[in-house]
Amino acid sequence: MRQRIVDQMYALLPQVLDRELAGISEGTRLMEDLGLTSSTTLELMLGIEEELEVQINVEEIEQDDVGTVGALATYIAGHLLADDE
Repeated sequence: MRQRIVDQMYALLPQVLDRELAGISEGTRLMEDLGLTSSTTLELMLGIEEELEVQINVEEIEQDDVGTVGALATYIAGHLLADDE
């Protein structure tokens, strides 16, 4: 699931930021390198929810969890809500 999330982030980031992106990796810093804000990060996570048909628990997200593409993917993979919750 984590790899699917990373792949989806690679697809969604250019749409969310409304520009072409080259050289994105799991180590790419979301805010410093790409300029994501809290609202564009939320937009990215909503896009992941929609595309992968999952629900993400965002109540406990910390600044470190959105540091890099890989960190956010790890957070999301570990904080998916079960369908029956």
